[in-house]
Amino acid sequence: MKALTAYTGAVLAAGLLFSSAALALDFKPYGRGDYETLLKARAGRPLIVHFWSVICPACVAELPQWAKLAAARKDVDVIFVDTDDAEERDRAAGRLEKAGLASASHYGFADNFVEKLYFEVDRNWRGELPFTVLVTRDGARTTLAGGLDDPDLVNWLSRNVGK
Repeated sequence: MKALTAYTGAVLAAGLLFSSAALALDFKPYGRGDYETLLKARAGRPLIVHFWSVICPACVAELPQWAKLAAARKDVDVIFVDTDDAEERDRAAGRLEKAGLASASHYGFADNFVEKLYFEVDRNWRGELPFTVLVTRDGARTTLAGGLDDPDLVNWLSRNVGK
């Protein structure tokens, strides 16, 4: 009986551990109109909105670097938007958790007409990833298609963050 009670306790503890991790990685839905809503909610603060996917090798490879940047730069808000279908959310959550981004702000595409979501962010964006939007305190936007090591990101951070 003691063995059964110990086993049950261990199972419950593991369940609580996994459920609390799942809560930390709860993706908020990202649909039409949400891009402007995110920008308005963070007006007056520098903001980075990073779009990524689990099927993009470069996106997954650089997630640990994003975790370091987000941890080091508390003076900028960083939002991660997973562009995958809802069926990939568990896989995306695992990648984010492994990279150290469990406590970051996460959104997931919730509209099957993704071209409209791309268009709302940048009229020229066709879905290439990784894709990042840099927003200054005054709302000026710069978009970057490519990796985190882009010199434009480094320059933007030095000009717009920590002032």
